[in-house]
Amino acid sequence: MSGKQLPAEVTTPLTQLLGYLAWIVLLLCIARAIWLAGLLAIRIYREESTEGLVGTLLGAALLGSASGLAVAIVPTT
Repeated sequence: MSGKQLPAEVTTPLTQLLGYLAWIVLLLCIARAIWLAGLLAIRIYREESTEGLVGTLLGAALLGSASGLAVAIVPTT
């Protein structure tokens, strides 16, 4: 059972919004990676444990995949 396609006046702004959100997510992931690199450098310098960084890396990966899921859900054709 397939639904009716949405009109172009609806899908065009949605895809444009998803494009903007994808760029924002990309910038957030880059900022998060830079932040993590700084934390890792500080922890290595202080000889502290780095186990907490794994959870933060997984969170950044989840944030990056959220925009891909949004694009896959909204049909563009």
